[in-house]
Amino acid sequence: MSVLKEGVYTVPSRVIGVYKYLIKAKDHQENRDKLYQALSPISLLTSSKKKKQDVSSNPNDIPDEEIKKDPYKMIKTVIRQCINMGLLIEDNSNIRLNPEVNKKDSLPSIIGSLFLSQDNSENHDLVRVIAWYLAQDFYNVPGSWEETETQLRQQVGDGLLELNDTRYGQFEDWSCYLGFCWRNSLSKKAVLVPDPTVYLRHNLKRLFENQVGQQLPLAEFINRLGKYCPIFETGKFRDEIEQQIELREPDHLSTVTSIALRRLEDEGSIRLENLADAAILLLTDGFGDPDISHITWLGSKTNGGQS
Repeated sequence: MSVLKEGVYTVPSRVIGVYKYLIKAKDHQENRDKLYQALSPISLLTSSKKKKQDVSSNPNDIPDEEIKKDPYKMIKTVIRQCINMGLLIEDNSNIRLNPEVNKKDSLPSIIGSLFLSQDNSENHDLVRVIAWYLAQDFYNVPGSWEETETQLRQQVGDGLLELNDTRYGQFEDWSCYLGFCWRNSLSKKAVLVPDPTVYLRHNLKRLFENQVGQQLPLAEFINRLGKYCPIFETGKFRDEIEQQIELREPDHLSTVTSIALRRLEDEGSIRLENLADAAILLLTDGFGDPDISHITWLGSKTNGGQS
């Protein structure tokens, strides 16, 4: 079961907690029962239920009856999802970090790579929803589950990419954590903004093979991006979506990708140019010359990024 379908406990903050515990543990592993006790103490669960404070309920809280039946249900579910995605592995009675995970990389980047893995389709349902959202018109994105449901039904049919009102919260949390979106409130209306600037900024070094100053035809850059992260144009998951919906013209980048590239240009991370006699891709008009043929990585110019 994916983090999207599980839909209750496996939120980014809890996965972060599990990872931070094990990254500091001896040999990056811990006895299963000790891990449950350390990350979800029964005393903390029961004491929080006894408080009579007038606070709003958390939809991710464990009901009293579930605590009595299995006080470790939440942390067991989170760890099981971490195993399913490939972040952790079971070793007899121990849980440990997958030794193949690059521990020098940021956790959002690690998890993003695991979700996108062609060898593990466990979370490809979430990936498809993110690919759909990034294909939308930046200026006309849905601002709630109700609007998202309507737009999905119009564009991809009643299957809704397996999304529903419960899973929508997981989609929001994970798309933001991985750097593909962010939340904003306009006139007290919450909007999930499709903007992969954070994700792109963090991965420019990979896409340019760590060569600061390297210049690439923009079409080649987009092809590299689609192979590395198939949520974007030319990528497998994006192609699946764009076969069902027509939101961009040939030789045009989506409004979402266009704006993310312009943001990176404005902050000084990249340079976009239209060189003579070179094939071009068109970015969203209204932000300088829409005809772009080449992109150059100028190095990391900000402290922004994934953590």
